[in-house]
Amino acid sequence: MSPSRSPISTPANIGPAALDDALLDEAMEYRRLYTGLIGITSKVPIKDASVLSLVYTPGVAEPCLAIARDSTESFQLTCRGNTVAIVTDGSGLFRLGKAGPEAALPVMEGKSVIFKTFAGIDALPICLRANSLYEFVDTVLELSPTFGGICLEDIAAPWSFTVTDHLQHASNIPVFNNHKEGVAVTVLAGLLNAVKVVDKELKDLRVIVNGAGMAGMATADLLVSAGAGNVIVCDRHGSIYRYRPFRMNWVKWQISQRTNLAEERGDLATMLKGADVLIGFSEGGVVTGEMVGRMARDPIIFALAVPEPEILPEAARAAGARVVATGRTDYPNQMDVALVFPGFFRGLLDVGARRVNETMLIAAARAIASVVSDRELNADHIVPRVLDYRVAPAVARAVAQAALETGQARVQADPAAIAAHMRRFVLEGQLSVPPRTTSSSDPIPQQALDLHRRYRGVLEIKSKIPIKDEHILSLFYLAPGAVAPAREIREHPEKVYDYTVKGNLVAIVTDGSRVLGLGDIGPRAALPVMEGKAVLFNTYAGVEAFPICLATQDQDEIVAIVKRLEPTFGGVNLEDITAPRCFYIERKLQEIMDIPVFHDDQHGTAIAILAGLTNACRLTGRDIHNLKVTFNGAGAAGVAAARLLLSLGVEDIIMVDRGGILCEGGFEGYHWAHQEMARLTNRGRVQGTLRDALKGRDCFIGLSVAKALPAEFIKEMAPDPIIFALANPIPEIMPDEAKAAGAAIVATGRSDLPNQVNNSLAFPGVFRGALDARVRQITDAMKIAAAYALADLVSPKELGPEHIMPLGTDYRVAPAVAAAVARTAVERGLNRVPVDPAAVAERVRSYVYEGMVIFGEPKE
Repeated sequence: MSPSRSPISTPANIGPAALDDALLDEAMEYRRLYTGLIGITSKVPIKDASVLSLVYTPGVAEPCLAIARDSTESFQLTCRGNTVAIVTDGSGLFRLGKAGPEAALPVMEGKSVIFKTFAGIDALPICLRANSLYEFVDTVLELSPTFGGICLEDIAAPWSFTVTDHLQHASNIPVFNNHKEGVAVTVLAGLLNAVKVVDKELKDLRVIVNGAGMAGMATADLLVSAGAGNVIVCDRHGSIYRYRPFRMNWVKWQISQRTNLAEERGDLATMLKGADVLIGFSEGGVVTGEMVGRMARDPIIFALAVPEPEILPEAARAAGARVVATGRTDYPNQMDVALVFPGFFRGLLDVGARRVNETMLIAAARAIASVVSDRELNADHIVPRVLDYRVAPAVARAVAQAALETGQARVQADPAAIAAHMRRFVLEGQLSVPPRTTSSSDPIPQQALDLHRRYRGVLEIKSKIPIKDEHILSLFYLAPGAVAPAREIREHPEKVYDYTVKGNLVAIVTDGSRVLGLGDIGPRAALPVMEGKAVLFNTYAGVEAFPICLATQDQDEIVAIVKRLEPTFGGVNLEDITAPRCFYIERKLQEIMDIPVFHDDQHGTAIAILAGLTNACRLTGRDIHNLKVTFNGAGAAGVAAARLLLSLGVEDIIMVDRGGILCEGGFEGYHWAHQEMARLTNRGRVQGTLRDALKGRDCFIGLSVAKALPAEFIKEMAPDPIIFALANPIPEIMPDEAKAAGAAIVATGRSDLPNQVNNSLAFPGVFRGALDARVRQITDAMKIAAAYALADLVSPKELGPEHIMPLGTDYRVAPAVAAAVARTAVERGLNRVPVDPAAVAERVRSYVYEGMVIFGEPKE
C-alpha cells in the first residue's frame, strides 16, 4: 500500500452511523502506519546551506536578540504566536475513568488536527502525569513561554474547576477549558436556535442542567449571563440550591448564587416536570421517555453524554421532544466543541488577547448560531455541522471584536480581515506569508530576522490524515471513532507507541540560561534556536521535535516538569542550560525516565568533535589515542567532549576555564563537575593560563567565547596543530588567522565556513536510532559509534584540510548515524523492540527524498 494513499474511503452506502469494527480496525492501522495523526515540520524547506544559516546558526541569533530586548516579539518571530498547548491529564476522557495521559494522547492529537484544519493553528498535545492539582497548575505556567494560548481538555472534577480557575487568574496568555467555555458556548449557540424552532424566548425558559461537572456548571453560568430565565443545576443528589447541607463544594456554592433562586428541591425527575429544556452532562440512560413526557410543550433535549447519551434521540422524540441534540456524529444536531475552539483561539491569537471573558463567549455563541440561516433552520439543524468551514471565521471575527471592545487585545487588528484571512486559509490550505523585505545580498542577521518575522517562526504542526469528509472526521477525530485508541491504550499502555506520535516525538527542553554564545537570555528568546533544532531533527531524520521552553531555572523544578511530560514524548533533548545545572538535570532525568534523555550541547557536540578529530588525525598522521588536547571552556560541551575522549582512551587532556587550567587540588571556586574533571585530566599538573596549556600541544578545542585564542598562542603549539574554534556565532579565532599562525586544520561551528563541527550533524541521527530501537539511554558506546559513522562519510579521496567533516546539508549523515546507534543498541542488548539497523538507515533515506517516515504497512 502506498504511503500517499488517501485515508479510508467512504463508500456511498456507509455513513457516520456505520462505524463497525472492521472500519475502526482499519483506522487503528492507519494510526499505526503514520505513528499518530500529527507531525511537525518546517515552514521553510532546508534546501541548502544558505537557508540553514538563516534557520539555525549563525542567523538565528538575530531573532533571539530581538526577543531578549522585547519579549513580546516572541509572538511575531517564533511559532509561539500561532501555537496552543492542548493540556490534559486524561482523567476525564470519554467516561473511561482515569484513563491516564497516554490514553489521552490520541484524542489530543485529534484536537490538534481540528485546530489546524479549521483555523490554521498549531496545537501541541501536552499530556501530563501530575500528582496534585498544584503540580499541574505550576507545570502549565512554567510551559507558557512556548505557547500563545492554553486549551485545557478532559480533566476530571473536582481538579478541573480549581486548575482552570488558578490558570485563568495566573497566566498572562489566554486559558480556555474546552469542557467549560467550549461546551457552554456550543450549548448556548444551539439553544439560541432551538428556541426559534419551538417559538419560545430564552428569558422565559425553565432549563434543567443535569451534571455538576465542569461542563454543566459553565453552561449554567453562561446561560444565566445570556438571559435564560430559570436555570437549575442537578447532580446525582438532586437539585443544587443555596445552603444545601450535603455534597457541596466551592463551585456548587458559587453556582447556587446564580441559579435556582427559588431554591426548588428534588431529584432530576421532579425538576424536569414542566421544564422547557434538559441539558445533560451525566451518563447514558439516566433519562426516560416518561420523564420527557412530563416536560413542557415542545421540549428541547440536549443529551450530551458521550459515547452513550442520557436518552437516545428516537426515544426522546417518541416521548414528545421537539428538538434533540447529542454529542455524537451519527445523529443530527451534533453539539461538539470543535465548532468553537478553532475559531475562538484564532480570534484570541490574532489580537494577542490576554484573557477570555464572558463577552467573547456570548459573541462566539451568537456567531455560531448565525451560521444556520432561517432557511436552513429546523428541528434537525440547529447548529452547523463540524465540517462547515463558515463557522471558524465567524467565531474568530466575533471573538476578536469582543476582545477589542473589552480592552483585552494587545494588538489592534481588523476582525473582518481576520475572518477573510481564515477563509483564504480554507481555500488555499496555508496561511499567507508577507513578501520579503530583504535580498540575498543583505547580511545574514538581517535576512534571518526578516524570515522569522514573515513566517512567524519556522516551525509548524501538520496533519498526517487530512479531514476530507464527515466520515473521516467521525472515524479519527470525534466520538465514537476517537474512543477506540484511547480505550486500547488504557488497557495496554505500551500501545501508545503504536497509535500516537509519542514514539517519534522529542521534547527540546531549555530554560534559556545559556543560548549559543548569547548567555542567559531567557526561555522566550531561546525559542528561535529551539525551533531551528526542531527543523533539523525533522529535515534530516524525520523526527518530530518541538520546543519546550521553561519559565524556571530551578534544576529540581526542571527535572520534575520534564518527568511529568514523559507520557507525551518518546525522548528528551536538553538544550542551552548552564553548567553545572545541565549535568545534574541530565543525570537525574536519566535515573527516573524510561525514555532517552540527551543533552545536545554536551553529547551532540562531543560526537561531532570526536568525528572531526578522527579525520584530522588521519590527515595529519597522528594517533588519536596519543593526541595532546587542550580544551578552552569547561562548560557542558567541553566536559562532555573530554569525557568521551577519555572513554575512548585519549589520556593527555588539559582543560581551561575562565579561572585558568583545571588542576587537581586547586578546587577553590570549582563546582562539583569541574572538580571531577580536574581529577580526570591534566595528569602532568600543569598550572597557569590558556597560553601555558597550549605550549607544545597538538590540538586546541575551543568551546568558549569569541576571539579567545590569539594567533601567537598557536605558534607555540606543536607543529601543524589542529584548531577547533567552535564558539558561536563568532569563533575563538577566524580560520584565516589560525592558518596564518601555522594551523594545519581549522574547524568552526559555523555553517558558512569550512569544517563545521556542529552538534546538528549528530542529534538527528542519534535520536532516530535511539527512538527506533526504543532504548532507555544513549550510551557512550552509541556516541562513539555515531562519531565513527560520521567520520567515515568523508572518504580518503575527499579528505583534506578543509574537508574533515560532512557538510551540514549532507543527507547521508543521519541515516549513517542512526544505523550506527541502532546497531550498537542491538549488539549491547539495549533495544526494547526488534530493529534492523539497515532498515533504519533506509527509512531515513526514504524520508529525505519522499518526505515521510513510514514504520509499517496497514494489515489487510
